[in-house]
Parts: sequence; structure tokens; C-alpha cells
Amino acid sequence: MKNKKAIEMTFNWIFAIIVGGFILFIAIYGAGKLIRTSEQSVYTETAASLVSLFDPLETGLASGKASEISFNKKSRIFLDCEEQANPPFGRQTISFSEQTFGTEFGETGSDISIKDKYVFAEEVLEGKKMYYFSKPFFMGFKVSDLLMMYGDTKQYCVYNSPEDFKDDIEALHLPLIIFPNSSEKCDGIKVCFNQGSCDIKISENEKSVLKQGRKMYYDGDLIYGAIFSSPDMYECNIKRIKQRYNELAKIYLEKIEIIERLECEPQIGVKLAEAINTEITNSRELNLFFTIVEDIDSINKRAKDGCKIYYNVNFER
Repeated sequence: MKNKKAIEMTFNWIFAIIVGGFILFIAIYGAGKLIRTSEQSVYTETAASLVSLFDPLETGLASGKASEISFNKKSRIFLDCEEQANPPFGRQTISFSEQTFGTEFGETGSDISIKDKYVFAEEVLEGKKMYYFSKPFFMGFKVSDLLMMYGDTKQYCVYNSPEDFKDDIEALHLPLIIFPNSSEKCDGIKVCFNQGSCDIKISENEKSVLKQGRKMYYDGDLIYGAIFSSPDMYECNIKRIKQRYNELAKIYLEKIEIIERLECEPQIGVKLAEAINTEITNSRELNLFFTIVEDIDSINKRAKDGCKIYYNVNFER
């Protein structure tokens, strides 16, 4: 009680500590928020860059192209698909994050829209490297390119595959996809054609891929999409591709009106309109649709030169 100065100093120190702690808290909070905002900005820019990297994989009439992306840290790519957004084509979104401290991943950046690509992959891809390849896709005429992606954390072991499938994969020099003998063990994802208990089962007769307890039906190179994609992503992209087909087919219907003036007698219009009006609500309905597409292609091939509505030699079932 006699040493009032001591009491006053104690109070001042307590007050300084409280105020200083509050200021330090605000500074740390502000710095953390600034870092997170900066990280998210970088992640958003990275996602946008990924979309631009897809462009060189446009195939034209090539049989396929492949590439890879390397990151400094283990990274994650997040994909989503909405067939009703951006009518009539639907869209996908892509976002990105990477490891920051230890095994923790930063918050993802903003979603970047993908409106004119069809990316077949799992909803979340992880790794320091991402591999991707494209295949041109025809429904009579070329509709678009299929783009498949997978990370370096998974190896795919393919058993009992047909030679043309193996040749396609090996021609693209795709890493982490191997073709072991039936007796060899696999440490990764087992993909089996017409046999066995595997993670991914392919029935060539049924043209189906069983994955994650769900069947996805394919035609032609859609088999690659079904293998590397989640079922939800696959089904969404199937509907988006059909929507794109419809818009391209409408252009060909207009072309028919033009070539009719050139003394052509195209018989394809009715079938083309039927294909446009054939709704695909899931991949199971692909078989019926491709029967119509095959008829259209047959009629188009029989037309005399100058009266065909499209030209290509790549459509085969």
C-alpha cells in the first residue's frame, strides 16, 4: 500500500500487455487473411491456366494426343459438371489447391468455367503430376474431343484387354497404365475386360463399364471416359455431348436446304431430325441413339459427291 508507484507500474504493464496482445492478434489475423486471399488468387490463376493447357490437345482428325502437368507441391484439382447450366451446352468447373504446411491443403481458389470441353475424370484429382490425353469423338460427324485426366497417385493395371485398346494406350505413351499378365499382382486399380473381380469391370458385349457399383454404357472411344471418370461426371458429360450434337445437327439441316438447290436429293434430313429429337437421359440410351447415327452415316456415305452433308472417314462402331 505504501509503494503506490509499484502498483501503478503493474497496472500500466497489464494494460500494455492487453492492448499489445490485441494489436498482435489483429496483425496476425490480417496477415493470415492476406496470405489466404493471395493463395486463393494464385490458385484461381492456376485453374485458369489449366483450362488453357487443354487447348493444344484439340485433335482435329488425329487419333489422339497426350500431355502432362507438373507441380512443385502435391496438388488437388476439383471438377464439377452441370448439364443444365450455360444452355444449351452445359458446363464444367475446375478449381485448384496445393499442400501448404505438412499434409494440409489450402482453400481452393474460385471455380473456373469450362464451357467447350468435356473432361472425364474423378471429382478430385491429386498428385504432383497430372496426366491427360484426348480422343476425337464422332457421332457420324466429329462432335468434340474427349479429354481424360488422372493423377500420379494411382496406377492402372489392365487385364485381358483387346489389342486395339492396348495399342491406343501405348501409342500415347501414357504413364502408370500397365498391361500385366493375368498371374501378376497389381498394387493399383485393377481394370478387367470380360473377367474377374476387379475395381473396374468392362463388358465388351454389353458395352458397359462397372465402376463404384454403377454401370456406365459407352460407344467407341467413350470407353476411356468411363474408365477414368466418376459415374456422375461421365453421365453429365454424355448429356452435354448430346446437346452439342443437337446444335451441330441443326446446322447440317440448314445445309440440306442449300444443297437441295444444287439438284441434290438428300434423304438424310428425316433421320437427322429423329436423332435431334432422341433424348438421352443416361448412358444406357446410347445404344439406340447410335443405331440412328449409324443409319445417318450410311445414308451420307451413299450420297454422290457434292451432296454429302459431311465428310469424314473416322466414324466406326
